[in-house]
Amino acid sequence: MLSLLSLLLATSQPSLEHLSQSERSLLQAALAAQQAHSVLSVQYEACQSQRDYRQAGLPDLQLLRSAIEAKLQLPYQDFLFASQQAGDWQRLQPRDPLEAGNCDEFIRFRENLDYYELQLFALEIAEPMARSLTENRSEADDTKQLQLLRGYLQRSSSVAVAKVFDRSQLNAIEQANFLHPDYQSRYIFRLEQGWRSVMPVYMGMHSQFNEQDIAKQASEWLIFLDTQKQFIAARPLAEVSALLAELGPAEWSFDLNGNLIRK
Repeated sequence: MLSLLSLLLATSQPSLEHLSQSERSLLQAALAAQQAHSVLSVQYEACQSQRDYRQAGLPDLQLLRSAIEAKLQLPYQDFLFASQQAGDWQRLQPRDPLEAGNCDEFIRFRENLDYYELQLFALEIAEPMARSLTENRSEADDTKQLQLLRGYLQRSSSVAVAKVFDRSQLNAIEQANFLHPDYQSRYIFRLEQGWRSVMPVYMGMHSQFNEQDIAKQASEWLIFLDTQKQFIAARPLAEVSALLAELGPAEWSFDLNGNLIRK
């Protein structure tokens, strides 16, 4: 699976040498923020029994994930893989990596936290990439993209077509029934139809987009979910026509009232 993604990244992304300086700075901020969060997680998990650490808290990874996906136009799992494997990306990693301290070094934790917040702020205020780093450019790339999607499909317990939906149209009880308490975004998915295991008609999106970023996102998605109802991947529906043809007619759908219809 990773080898397929490696091929996709190697062949379909533009050379990082051709990025503008602002785009390069954006990618560097994303890499630095991700590395800082990883270091913070290591120290926090080891020391969270201490009051200082509990009061400081660990930054919400979902916030970082959403910012990376919105600004880089790249799925988070692809970003993680590229940050660890792609040679050009390695050269943009921070030159002086942060280190996690022991539990007696709360000052270091605070310093690393300040650094993380600075990099996240730089990421959030930056202009997004004009195009995805893995945007297809040729028939060969389309083939590799289809192979990647087939890999997601192989790992999926459920696959569904979902539309972006305004959660304010749900009442408080419906929101409590379908959404995790930590999910803060106004926008959620309403599932239209799918294959394999049936999923709830409403669920949180793979990223929590804000008002400004949601307008730049697709309105319909193909989502891949594992047995724990966690996202494996999500792709704009317009980019997965070849896989949809292979999937064939949907095995289930929801009507306008949210009633399940099995085909």
